[in-house]
Amino acid sequence: MISSYSHYYESSETFHGSLQGIMGTRFDVVMTGCDELKGQSVWDIIVLELKRLDGMLNRFDPKSELSRLNQQAVGNPVSVSPEMWTVLTGCKRYHALTLGLFDITLKDFSLVSFDEISHSILLPSEKFAFDLGGYAKGYAMEKMKTILRENAIENAFIDFGNSSIVGLGHHPYGDCWKVSIENPFRKEEILGEVSLMNQDISTSGNTPLYSNHIIHPFTGEYSDAKKLVSVVAKNSIQAEVLTTTLMIATNEQKEAITPAFDIEKITSYDIQ
Repeated sequence: MISSYSHYYESSETFHGSLQGIMGTRFDVVMTGCDELKGQSVWDIIVLELKRLDGMLNRFDPKSELSRLNQQAVGNPVSVSPEMWTVLTGCKRYHALTLGLFDITLKDFSLVSFDEISHSILLPSEKFAFDLGGYAKGYAMEKMKTILRENAIENAFIDFGNSSIVGLGHHPYGDCWKVSIENPFRKEEILGEVSLMNQDISTSGNTPLYSNHIIHPFTGEYSDAKKLVSVVAKNSIQAEVLTTTLMIATNEQKEAITPAFDIEKITSYDIQ
């Protein structure tokens, strides 16, 4: 069940919108330096777009395009929408750039058939299914940035599930947006602090409430590493893809993969 909340703080000209249950998590945006009418108008656009994306990319929604594709594309090519084609071919590109470590099938993405003419997808067996959990939020964040910029919102802070964050412009009382990286096992411990100005940060790792969710596609085993990986970049998709990848990559693989990405900072935190 998706629920929406919004409030305008007139004294600081700040609009806060929050969406619960979207893509299985929570989305928040803070827009500063705007009037209430403008903030509400932009928030309405954001809510509609997030619900549209959820209806396309959420594999747990049986009515979503991704869910239908997973159900129908085994042994039978299924044509997809232009946007879904863009998403899946983007994932295919990142699969190649990460030496196969970023794999939305969690099996072997290279075995999935793409028909460039009909824009159809064929899954090789029932063991294959697409899971965009390591891509969808980054894709949605890029959409959100476009909406804000098209509506002349210069200063904003977006938080998608505490793991994908965007800082546009600056904080009302500073020249950037500051983000603290908490130790998920000891909330009182701050592992690091990052300053964002027109930048994105994505963080992946195992936490007490969210463990065994990163699977190595080569072995089929869950990563139980007690660490967090944070990536700062200009592009939300690249940041999200790389944090997931670096959780399971060896040092040699990291050295081979990272030059293909436009990354500003990578930090690994040991939380043992």
